Amino acid sequence: MCDKRISIVGAGMGTADQLTGLGSRRLREAQVVVGAPRLTEGLSGELAGHAVLATHRTGEIVEFLKNEKWTRAVFLVSGDTGFYSAASGAAAAFEKQGWETELVPGISSMSWFAARLGKKWQNMAVLSCHGRDVDPADWVRSHGESFLLLGGKIGVRELCAALLEGGLSDCRLWVGENLAAAGERIEAGSPEQILLSDTNRPFGSLCCAMAENARAVNTAFSSFGLPDSAFVRGKVPMTKSEVRALSLTKLGLRPGAVCFDVGSGTGSVSVEMGLALKSWGAGAVYAVEKKEEALELTRINGERFLGNWKGFHVVPGSAPEAFAGLPAPTHVFVGGSGGALLPVVE
Repeated sequence: MCDKRISIVGAGMGTADQLTGLGSRRLREAQVVVGAPRLTEGLSGELAGHAVLATHRTGEIVEFLKNEKWTRAVFLVSGDTGFYSAASGAAAAFEKQGWETELVPGISSMSWFAARLGKKWQNMAVLSCHGRDVDPADWVRSHGESFLLLGGKIGVRELCAALLEGGLSDCRLWVGENLAAAGERIEAGSPEQILLSDTNRPFGSLCCAMAENARAVNTAFSSFGLPDSAFVRGKVPMTKSEVRALSLTKLGLRPGAVCFDVGSGTGSVSVEMGLALKSWGAGAVYAVEKKEEALELTRINGERFLGNWKGFHVVPGSAPEAFAGLPAPTHVFVGGSGGALLPVVE
C-alpha cells in the first residue's frame, strides 16, 4: 500500500468557513499544501506550519512534491472537485506517480450563488464560458434556466452584449462577483441594465451568472414540425406544423444544402431549414419575401431560433427577381409566389 496520500480538496470560494469538516481535517493532517495563490492566501490562517506552494499548475506541483518529505498532502481547488475543476487532470498526474489520491468535495459556485439568491438549481442548464469558444446567447435561448461560469473572452459585458444581439433583451439576469469574499457583489436586472451597471462599475474576472428565459425554445434539431405556437406570429399566413414536417422531410435536406424559402411569411420553414443545417455544421438558408411585415417576422423568428448564425439570410423583394445574385439553390420550398409560380419554377 502506498505511504503517500494526496487529498484534492474542494475549497469552495476560498475561505475557511466554506471548507467541509473533512476538508478541514485533511488540511490539519497534511505536511504539504499546494493550490492557486487565491486559495492559499484566502486560507493562510489554516496553513501555518505547512510547506506551501502557491500554484495551480500540475507539472510544478508534481515536481515540488517529489522534492518534499511528506506522507499526507493537500491540493486545494476552487469550488467542488467535480464541477469544472482541475481535480480530474491532477488526480491522473498524481496517480501516475504512485500516490494514493482522494477527492474531497466542496461547495460549488453554482450551489453557493443559488443559495444566496434563494433559488433551487436542480433544473439549471450549466455552461462554462471560461476559456472556451461558446455562444452564451444560443445557450440561454434554448434553456429556461441557465448557470454560466464566466471568464476568458466572455465576461459580464460580453455576455450581456451577446444576449442583446441575440434578441434576448427580455431575459432576467443575476450576476455574482467574488462570491463569499469581502467584496462580494450581486446584481440583478435585464441584460441592458447589467451592461449599464458594468459601464459605471466594471465587473472583474471572478464572475458567474444565472439567467431565466421565459420564452426558451429547445433549438436543438431532432425532427421537423415545431409546434406553431413556438413562432412569433402576426397577421401573416404561416405554413402549419404538419405541412412543414412533411414538406421538409420530402425535400431531403443534407449538410451543405443551399435552401430557398420563397414567400417566407413568418419564416417558420426557413427557421426549420436553418435548425437542421446549423446542427449539421454546413449550409445556408435564403428567406425571400416582399411584404414588410412578413420580412420583420422572418427576421424575428430567425433571430429567436438561430441567434447570429451566419447561414441565415433574409432577402427582401419579389421572386424571381430577388434571386439575382444569390447562389444556386439545392433545395427550394415555395410558400408563396405572388402569382408568379411558373417564372419562379423556371
